[in-house]
Amino acid sequence: MRLPQDFIETFSEFVRRKRPVALVTVLSTSGSTYSKAGSQMLVGEDGSVHGLLSGGCLENDLAERAAAAIRSGQTDWIEYDLRDDDDVFGLGVGCEGAMRLQIQPLRPESGYEPLAGWLAQLERAASVDAPFATGHEEGTVTFALRRPYAVLLLGAGQDADPLVQFCRSLGWRVTLSDHRPAYVARMEAKHACDILCIPVAEVGEQLDFDKFDAAIVMSHHLASDRQYLLTLAKSSLKFIGLLGPAHRRDRLLDEMGDARGKLDGRLHSPVGKRIGGRGPAAIALEVAAELQEYFCELSAD
Repeated sequence: MRLPQDFIETFSEFVRRKRPVALVTVLSTSGSTYSKAGSQMLVGEDGSVHGLLSGGCLENDLAERAAAAIRSGQTDWIEYDLRDDDDVFGLGVGCEGAMRLQIQPLRPESGYEPLAGWLAQLERAASVDAPFATGHEEGTVTFALRRPYAVLLLGAGQDADPLVQFCRSLGWRVTLSDHRPAYVARMEAKHACDILCIPVAEVGEQLDFDKFDAAIVMSHHLASDRQYLLTLAKSSLKFIGLLGPAHRRDRLLDEMGDARGKLDGRLHSPVGKRIGGRGPAAIALEVAAELQEYFCELSAD
């Protein structure tokens, strides 16, 4: 299960405020369901829901049960069987599926375990095995929790705004770097992600590329983009996207000399799935779409 970045940030906010929260986990499913086994969401003691497990069909009921679990301090389990559901006697969802969920209260006095511990491990490892009690004769089911996909954006022009938004909406961890202080200041005022002001030539020294799953070069400055590509060519990143037309890409590659060969099979340029539209938002959507496809292929491997 790949944890979304906003899930981690939301949990961290509960911890910062020292407020209890319930972790709701889908243990198993059958038939047609919105979420699959391993999917999770958080519910506050006030019934506030952070995440989506059923497309909005069951969240109100789950919020009430989660708030009750927080008050009691006891783990709860619930089953929803919508295969015979109708809009008269049932919830009228029409999903024709069933799911079993665990509702686990996480409290300050217990250190927000076990989730806090799992997240701490994910800072050091690519995945962590997380066991969940099924509620059936002390049985357990284990899911491999993985950190969010991490995207590095090199360039903070105005077209970076919608791309940051799309990436964060998809649950990815976003780091943005630019050498221009004014550009960085503008982005810091608008976005809650890691935004850095690093000279172009020092990006390779100050960033650990092993922590990223993809990088997008988009400074719109020839010399800067060339240096970014030269630096990334030395990395092990398997997805390096370059914004801009093909003739600009060819010019940059020609100027890189022999180093261009190190980008073979890794450079995606012009980056983005061609789905149509004009302007920064449409281009950002195309880039996000290609990244989503790439990440889905990684998950399937």
